[in-house]
Amino acid sequence: MNGALRFWPYLKPHGRRLAWAVLAMCVVALINGGSVLLLKPIVDRIFIARDLAMLWLAVAGVPLLIAGKTVASYVQNYLMSWIGQTVAQGIREDLFRRLMELPIDFHDHRHSGEILSRVTSDLTMVQAALVSVPLYLIRDSMTLAALTGSLFYLDWRFALIALAGAPLTATAFLILSRKMRRSSLQCQTMLERLTERFEESLRGIFAIQSLNYEAGAIEKFQAENDSFFSLMMRYLRATALAAPLMELCGALVAAALIFFGGTAVIEARMTPGAFFAFLGAFLSAIAPIKNLARTNSDLQRALASGERIFELLDHEPRRARGRQFAGLRQDLRLDRVCFLHPGATRQALVDISFLLGRGGSLAVVGPAGAGKTTLMRLLLLLNEPTSGRILFDGTDSRDLDPSSLRGRVGIISEKTKIFNETLWGNIALGRKDVSQEQMDRACRAAGLGEWIAAQPEGPYARLDHGGAALGAGLRKRIALARVALKSPDLLLLDEATAGLDAEGQAEFLTLLAPLLKDRAVVCAGHRLQAALGLTRVLMLADGRIADCGDHESLLARNPFYQRLYCGPAAAEAIDPVP
Repeated sequence: MNGALRFWPYLKPHGRRLAWAVLAMCVVALINGGSVLLLKPIVDRIFIARDLAMLWLAVAGVPLLIAGKTVASYVQNYLMSWIGQTVAQGIREDLFRRLMELPIDFHDHRHSGEILSRVTSDLTMVQAALVSVPLYLIRDSMTLAALTGSLFYLDWRFALIALAGAPLTATAFLILSRKMRRSSLQCQTMLERLTERFEESLRGIFAIQSLNYEAGAIEKFQAENDSFFSLMMRYLRATALAAPLMELCGALVAAALIFFGGTAVIEARMTPGAFFAFLGAFLSAIAPIKNLARTNSDLQRALASGERIFELLDHEPRRARGRQFAGLRQDLRLDRVCFLHPGATRQALVDISFLLGRGGSLAVVGPAGAGKTTLMRLLLLLNEPTSGRILFDGTDSRDLDPSSLRGRVGIISEKTKIFNETLWGNIALGRKDVSQEQMDRACRAAGLGEWIAAQPEGPYARLDHGGAALGAGLRKRIALARVALKSPDLLLLDEATAGLDAEGQAEFLTLLAPLLKDRAVVCAGHRLQAALGLTRVLMLADGRIADCGDHESLLARNPFYQRLYCGPAAAEAIDPVP
C-alpha cells in the first residue's frame, strides 16, 4: 500500500475537522492568489488616473481582506495541529499495544534501541509532517492554482511563457524527491544504530569503565556517527538544491517576462497596472513553490519514517486462543517436549517429560545453558513447544489462552523488574480489583510492613527510575508480594535468590516457605532447591534430562550432580553447555 495512504485510517475519523481546515486553506489560497489582481486597478486608477474614490476603496478593502486571511490562517493552523497531535497519539498507542502483543521471539531478536528509535525519532518526524505537510501541500498548491488562474486572466500569452519552465522543474523535483526519500531511510536506519550504541554504552558503563574500554567505545561511536553524518549530508545536499534550483528557474522566467512585458507596455499593448499585476502574481508564486520544495523534503523523510513505523505495526500479534484457564486443579504434565529457538540449528530442549501434581514440587538443575530458563518460558506460554505437549489438567497448552494462564502462574526470577510506579502499582500490576485489605495482607506476607511504615506515602510511595534506589532484598520482597497477592496455582522460581547475601537469602526463604503450600512449584537452581528441601530433582544437561531422582540419591550416585551442587569451585570445573 502507498505509504501516504497508510495514514488514512488515522485521519478518517477526523474528516469533519480536516474538511474545515481544507476550507480555511482554500480561503487563504484564494486571498493570496486573487489579491494580486488588485494591483492593476491600484496602479492604473490611483497612481496614473488619480481616482480618489478608488484610493478610499483600497484603503478600506485591504485591511478587511487581510483580516479575513488572518482568521482563516488561524483556523487552518489550529485544526491541522489538533489533527496532527491526535493522529500521532493514535499511532503511538497502536505501536505500544502492538509491542505488548507481539510474541517474545520478536523481542528476543530486536534490540530495544531499534524499537525506541522508531517510537521516538520516527514518530516525532511523522507528527511534525502531519501538521506541516498537509498545510503547505494543500494551501500552497491551491495558491499556485489561484495565481495561475490570475496569470491567464491577465494575459494568456504571458502565462504560457511563465509556465514554460514547469516541465523541467517538475522532472528535477521528482528526481530529487526519490533521492531524498532513499537517503532519509538510510539516515533513520543509521540513527537507529546510534541509539542502540548509546543505550548499550549507558547500560554497560560499569563494564566499560572497569575494563578501561572508554577509548574503544568512543572510537566505535565516532565511526558510526561519521557514517550518519555522511548519510545526512547526502540528504541535505538534495534538500539544499531543491529551493535554489526552483528559484533560478523562476528568475530566468521573470527576466523573460520583464523583457516581453516591458516591450508590451512601451508599445502600449499592455497597461502598467496589468504588467505589475502579472509580474506580482508570478513573483508571488515563488514563495509557495519554495514552500512546496521544502515540504517535499519533509514529506520524503516522513514517508521513510512511516515505512519503519508501519513495518512494526504489520507484525502479526500473538493470537488469543482456546479456552480460559480456570486454574490448576490436578496436575501439570510435559510429554516429550522439544523446543528449537527461531533461527537456531540446535534444540534447546529435547524430549522433556515429567508429571507434577498440585501441591508437589520439582527442582530443575543443570549448568548454565542447560535449558532451565527456556523451560520456564514454555511453562509461561511465552514460547510454544516445537513438538510434544504441555498439559494443564489434561488440556494442551496450545488450546489455552496465554493471558488467562499467566493470571494463575506466579514467578520470581533472578532479576525483579521494578516499574516507574507506586509500590501499590508495582505489586498489583494493573489489577483494578485489589482491595486495601488484600494489599496489606500481601505486603505483610512479603515482609514489607516496616518499609511501608517508614514511607510518608505508605504503599503509594513512588519507585522511580526502575527502583534504582532499592536494594536486592527489597526487590525480592516486592516479587514475593506479587506472588502473595496473585495466589497462583503454579509458582516458578528461576534462580530466585540470585543477588542476595547469606542473611538476605535466609530472610527470603523464611518469607517464601508459606507461599509454597498447596500449589505446584517448579524451582530452577540447585542452591534454592536444597534450601527449600525440594527432594524431587530433574537434572538437565545440553537440553536433555541427564538424570532424575531425589536429592540424596543423586548426590550419592551422580558425580556430575555432586560437582554441580558442591559449590562454585566445583561448578566452574564443568564445561558450560552452549
